[in-house]
Amino acid sequence: MIRRGISVPIFMVLMFILLVAVLVPAYLFISSTQIYSNQGSQQATGYLEGQNQEVNQVFRGNPNIYYNSSRSPFLRFVFTSIPYPLNVTQIYFYNGTTWSPVLKGSLVVAGNISIPLPSKAFNRYVIIVSGNGNIYFLIPNTSIV
Repeated sequence: MIRRGISVPIFMVLMFILLVAVLVPAYLFISSTQIYSNQGSQQATGYLEGQNQEVNQVFRGNPNIYYNSSRSPFLRFVFTSIPYPLNVTQIYFYNGTTWSPVLKGSLVVAGNISIPLPSKAFNRYVIIVSGNGNIYFLIPNTSIV
């Protein structure tokens, strides 16, 4: 028996294996990018819902945030119902030229509390930045309601 022409079928089998080895991972990669895109949009939706829930709680007065601008200024957080923990990332007051930070680190407000402000904050604007990225602006002797 003479074996001729067997190199062509072997070449075809090797090319088929190579084609499958390239096309299957490429197909999986292309089809999975849609899944990652959906996961990202779902994560963003959850984050926005958290932001909106926090804003709703604060504007409903839970907590009621009052800025007392006396000679010893302070912020008072008063909860009117079950406390919804508010993560305060930073508090700033306007010193006439720039916004100066008050806190040295973040603070979780989960109950009634008063936060003293520096005496330089007397009759100055105050901004509260929450952990969800919401910004609450207070003028002297007002509250967020």
